[in-house]
Amino acid sequence: MRKFQMLFWLLVFSTCIFAKEEIPATKKPLKAAAYSFIVPGGGQFYNQKYIKSGFIFALESSLLGISIHHQLRSDHYYEKYKSTENEDYYNKYLDYYYKKQNDLWWLGTVIFLSTIDAFVDAHLFDFEKTKDRIHLKFEENTLSLSYRF
Repeated sequence: MRKFQMLFWLLVFSTCIFAKEEIPATKKPLKAAAYSFIVPGGGQFYNQKYIKSGFIFALESSLLGISIHHQLRSDHYYEKYKSTENEDYYNKYLDYYYKKQNDLWWLGTVIFLSTIDAFVDAHLFDFEKTKDRIHLKFEENTLSLSYRF
């Protein structure tokens, strides 16, 4: 009888060890937003939206590169203006300065929107699995909602 009990408990414990509980995959929205704010496309990559991540990385990088180019050009024309005091150089300096300001505004807007996008995508990461558990039924004159746990 004792051997039977030992075998029984050994079998129970071995099934507990190898049993896998299905944990629904979720993402943390604040973590996704932080990644997206710090690294271009990082939040989208965290949410496993790889194409969107690449697009946002390319967009933010190009906006940053263009703004740096406009900053260097404005510095160049400002130095020329200081040495020659030619009004044309000052006008070109202002033109590139305003282009740089515009680029930085667009960069900030893209970063803000990509951060919000990553936050929302993380909230909706398991939406398809959750949607399968909720059923809205229309029957004659009644409306019913069922939810499976």
